[in-house]
Amino acid sequence: MSMIGFVAAASAGQKPKGRGHPYFVGNFNTCDFSQWHEQGPAAAFKIIHAPKVEGPCAAALTVGPWAMNGVPNSNPSDGAALWLDPASYGTVGKTVWQHFSVQFPRGFRATPGYWNWFVVWHNDKGFEKFSGTKEYGNLCWTAWNVHGITRIAMRIMGGSSTAPRTVWVNGGRLRTGHWYDFRVRTIWSPDPKTGLVEWWLDGKRLYSRHTATLYTRPDGSLSTVYFVAVNYRMHADWNASILFDGFRLGPTRNSVRY
Repeated sequence: MSMIGFVAAASAGQKPKGRGHPYFVGNFNTCDFSQWHEQGPAAAFKIIHAPKVEGPCAAALTVGPWAMNGVPNSNPSDGAALWLDPASYGTVGKTVWQHFSVQFPRGFRATPGYWNWFVVWHNDKGFEKFSGTKEYGNLCWTAWNVHGITRIAMRIMGGSSTAPRTVWVNGGRLRTGHWYDFRVRTIWSPDPKTGLVEWWLDGKRLYSRHTATLYTRPDGSLSTVYFVAVNYRMHADWNASILFDGFRLGPTRNSVRY
């Protein structure tokens, strides 16, 4: 399964202004979705004034059975996404710091398994012309429901496009009604000695290792990534909301501070 169907358009959000400035700010302080591109049914997208982390507004993405194929998939799924155009910071050799906040409201219910994605650095579509490739989003976070116990989890994929390496990192049991603070540093590379992911959740570093973070394709070309905030799950008959605030992408830790 893979996320597909995001269509390039005019860039949304703020542009880099120089060293130390963010690449992108998507904090909903405009109290609308003008900083982003939207995909999915209109009913999925809502600006909220509370709860929030910073500024006047945050965002809620809600899906239900009525959001089926809002983000296309080969299996039945429900989805709505906020996404960014591909940019130079999603290419080999670049370092990106990420800071964002996510809340799962009380009563949130994940579908069984790991297909409950909420933030994804997604690979481009260049792999589609090659048979035997196994590319999925390179760096993703999900609410993983195993036997009714749901945990925050991070997945990293990279290396050979036909035989990628996958790393899973456990972020602990999901807490509802809590604003999670995510800080992440990534170096994009298909080389496991060069690629890097560091992840802090609520100030605690959970992962810091070199690993492949892009794909090398059969013709030697390299994948690129773009950023998506999403509520994307296997098809289910109930509604579920995820709240977002404070998205910042930048070249340094200081550039993504609230």
